[in-house]
Order: sequence, then structure tokens, then C-alpha cells
Amino acid sequence: MSNQTLQIVTDKIRNRHQGDEKQLEVIFSIADKILVEAPAGYGKTNTMVSKIAYMLATQQIPSPKKILALTFSVNAAYKIKKDVNQQIPDLLEGTGLNIDIKNKIFVSNYHGFCRSILKKYGYKFHELMLNIDKLQSVDDSKEEELMNLGLSESHAKLMSDYNNTSKNYDEKLLLENLNEYNDVVINELLPNGIISYNAILTLTIKLFNDYPQIREFYQKYFVAMIVDEYQDTNYFSYQLICNLITDKTKIIFLGDSLQRIFGFLGAVPNLISITAQSYNLPKIQLGKNYRFASNSSMLQLDSNIKKNAENPFSPGINEKANVDVSIFPDQKIEALEIAKKALLLTKNNSLSKVAILVRQRGNNTNCIISALKNHHIPYFYALFTDEDSRYIEFHKKCLYEFIELIQEKDIVTKKLSISHINKIKESYNGKIEELIKALINLLEILWNKVFSDFSFLSNEEKIILIKDTFEHNSLKQYIEFVNASVIISTIHAAKGLEWDFVILPDMEQDLFPGYMGLCEKCQCKTDCNLEVTDNNNQKFLEELSIFYVAITRAKKQVYFTASKTQLDQYGHSRNKNISCFLRLPGIKWNDADNV
Repeated sequence: MSNQTLQIVTDKIRNRHQGDEKQLEVIFSIADKILVEAPAGYGKTNTMVSKIAYMLATQQIPSPKKILALTFSVNAAYKIKKDVNQQIPDLLEGTGLNIDIKNKIFVSNYHGFCRSILKKYGYKFHELMLNIDKLQSVDDSKEEELMNLGLSESHAKLMSDYNNTSKNYDEKLLLENLNEYNDVVINELLPNGIISYNAILTLTIKLFNDYPQIREFYQKYFVAMIVDEYQDTNYFSYQLICNLITDKTKIIFLGDSLQRIFGFLGAVPNLISITAQSYNLPKIQLGKNYRFASNSSMLQLDSNIKKNAENPFSPGINEKANVDVSIFPDQKIEALEIAKKALLLTKNNSLSKVAILVRQRGNNTNCIISALKNHHIPYFYALFTDEDSRYIEFHKKCLYEFIELIQEKDIVTKKLSISHINKIKESYNGKIEELIKALINLLEILWNKVFSDFSFLSNEEKIILIKDTFEHNSLKQYIEFVNASVIISTIHAAKGLEWDFVILPDMEQDLFPGYMGLCEKCQCKTDCNLEVTDNNNQKFLEELSIFYVAITRAKKQVYFTASKTQLDQYGHSRNKNISCFLRLPGIKWNDADNV
């Protein structure tokens, strides 16, 4: 590469990042392996794209080698793929470099990556693996459903237990039972054209273990790796990463330990710290918040929450953040004022969207919904969680019907999409409750994106995108595209999304933080002035992560509300204290008479 070409690329990147020294440090780092702490709104994706462009421009990826970019969620993977394909050609323009971007970078979530490997080598376990996209995927969490597929009670229990072990992250049991789990899949599921969701990962791990020459091929083929959303990585995904890394592999881990809220789905605890120690990684922390750049109070709140996480016992905060907190006599009045606030925000900001983010469904949330309905405020219903049985069942239906359709005609077309949507609607026999109506809306958005934002994908890539979305229960990732100005959602469903304004209601004990999360064993029964100790530190950090994720869904402003009474599961009103999280070091209330 000539000095002139290098200078063109370097100047373009510097101009793109406008003097952000931490981002530039990541991009121009000569270290083979680095860890990047990337909080929400700190320009992680732009940094990642420029890093890839710089690696390509400086010929760090010799032909025919590739960069492997992996991420936790389906939608995030395809957003990165879109950004890479659109932005890198602009960064390389004028350099004279003739680089085929699509053939130099493989971007995927973990299941999509493993599926690509099993398509080539899965025949070593069973010949049907050559057509893995046409296998019916099943959830292996429930014994009864596995037995309905023909498994014996003992084998159904083995698979179900293993699924639960992966969610609870028992590393010893996961390792000990891996071979038995894979044996059941190979001998009993695959011959019937069925594969479990976890097995897409576990069989790839088995392939690498049983055939080291295959593992070595991929280690040499992917000379560089970029792993995004690293804090959400589970045991199987971590094993895959470890199998691919050698002393020569260039790798960048990007994540934010404060956004780890999927521990209940098996995310490895303290993985960022573990990885930093295992590989002796230099750590770069992105330092500029672009999301709240024009809002000093939100910038300060973001900073102070992070300081509480870094040192819960003594955060060392110099300046307090002023936050909008409104407290009402009871839940009914709080709900009424939330509805009024949402209406006012959408009227004063015609193109803006407002998200009301709650911890869970329940009588308090129902009260807010009633207030929205009573004031004729249209809203989108996103009150589902990753473990919601109806949410999971909807994705199963979508997956089954899609595979049936793709068996008939192996091409993703608009006609197929219409047939798929109609089949899902028909499966509910006209009994479409609010949750199902919302999910059908998200399904329609997914199909629309396939033929618009993701039209650049090949037919095979479109099939993988659709299957991954259903297998990963990921329709929630399309909430931000709904045609509604007001969205009411759980915080977990909102992760990775953002809206102009966020209202966080029910900032009271037992709801935020949650009873099971922190309040159950808290000693501050009367005043809710939390003191973090060695005994509650871990629970505190878990709840603080959920709090932080909720706040960072806002692009402009967050509004907090609470009431002095709370509705219990029976609808009875109970006196409650205001959340201790609104009394964290570094938080000062801006009291308001109304929301």
C-alpha cells in the first residue's frame, strides 16, 4: 500500500470521528487483541465499521482470508451487515483499492455462523444436515413437547435439563453432559428432520472437537474477529469463540458490562473481566456520549450511574444529575398523568416517539393501559418477555409455517411472505388478542424489511435471517419500526432499541428495583435508603444494569414517575416507598407537580 492511499483512508477516518481520541485509538490500535468498553450511545457501531475499513485498507486481511463479525442478536447482526456494506465503500473511495467487501467479511449472529458451518460439514453427523435450513427447529426446554416428538422420557428429561443448565450457567454440568445431549440429537432428532435450537451450537462445538482439522481451517480462514454485545454471550457461544482464537488471531471484543441483563438466559457472569484476564487484553473505554450530547443533565445521569456501577460502595461523584421525578398519591393518578404526558410529548414533537418502559405486566401496568385507552391515545403493546409462553409459541408457529413454505419453493418472495402472514393469522381462528395482534404487526414489519432494508441479501441469507429471527424469538427487535407514537414495553423487550422520550413509571420498592431482584432481602424496610454491602452487591449491580438499559433507550429525555401506593396482584392498594434508585449517590430530583 502506498503512503498516499494510507493517508487518504486515515484522513477520512479522522474526519468521520471528529477528534474522538478513544474511538481513533481503537481504530488505529496495532494490538492483535483488544477489549472495548462501549456504553450505549458512545459510537460503537461507527467505530466498528471504521476499524474494519482500516484493517482492509492496510491489507491486514490477506486473500482469501476473512474477518468474522459476531453479535448476540439477530437484528444487530444484520444492522452491522447493512452498515458495513453501505459505509465501507465510501471510506475506501478514492484509494484505488479494489476490495470486494461482501467476500472479505462474514457478519452473523452465533446461530447463523454455526448453521453455515453445519451446512458444509454437518453431514458427518447426519446427511440431512446438508439441508439444515429445511430442518424443523424445536425448543428443548419442555419434556412433554420432546416426548411428543418420540423421545423417551429419560432422553426428553436429559435435553430439558440441559437447556435449563445452559440458562442457569452451570459450566461443570454443561461440559459433562455435552456429549450425551449431542448423541440424542444425532440419533433421535436428526433422522426425523428435527434439530433443537441449542444443538445448532453444540453440534458445531462437537464438530470442532471431533475434527480438529476443520477447526484449524476456520482458525486460519478467519484471521480477524470482531465480537459485539460481548456481555450477552452464553456458554456455547463463548466455547465457539475460544475454539476460533489462536495466538495469531486479531480480535476485538466490544461490550458493556452495565448492559448485561440477560443473565437469566445464560449470559456468562463477569465475562468481560474473565476475558480480559485470560488473554491479558489492553482495555479501551469509549469516552464520549453522543446520544445525550445536547442534554447536560442526561449526560451527568449517564456518568453517575456508571460510577455507581464501577464502585458501588463509594462512587466518588462530584456533581449530581438533576432528574425529572413526579410522585403521585396513588397508581390511578400516576397512570392518568403518564397518559397526559405521553399525549403532550407527541403533540409538541410531532415526529417523536414515546416509550413507556415497565419491569413487568401486572395491575399497575394495566392501570396505565386503561388510562391510555380512556384518553383514546393509540399505543403499541409490547408487554412480552423472552420467557412469555405466548410470545415463544407465536415464534414457533412462525418458524414451522415458514419451513413448510420454504420446503415447497426454496425462494423467498413477496408471495411467500403473504402466504406466511395469512397462515399465522388463520392459526388463531380469528381470536386475536392484543398481544397476538402486536406480534402479527411485528411479523409484517419483518417481512417488509426483508424486501426493503435487507433486499441486498442473497436468497440464502434471507432464509437465514428469517429462521434466526423465529428461532431466537427476536420479533421484539422490530418494535422501533412500528407505526405508533406511543409504545408500552417491558425493559427487556426494549434492549437494543431507542426512542426520543422514555417514561419510567412505578419507581417504587418491589417494582424498581424488583422484589425478587433486591427488595426481598433488603434491610432498609422503612426508608429505602439502600446501603450496598458485600451481601447485596451482586443483586444491586444486576438491578442497576436494568435501570441503566431503561434510561439509555432515550435519545432526548427520561421522565421518572412513582406513586405512594401500589397495586398488588389482587388489585389491593399498598403503601410503598419511593425507589432507592432515585436516591442513588449523584441523583437529585427536579420535583414536578405533574409528569
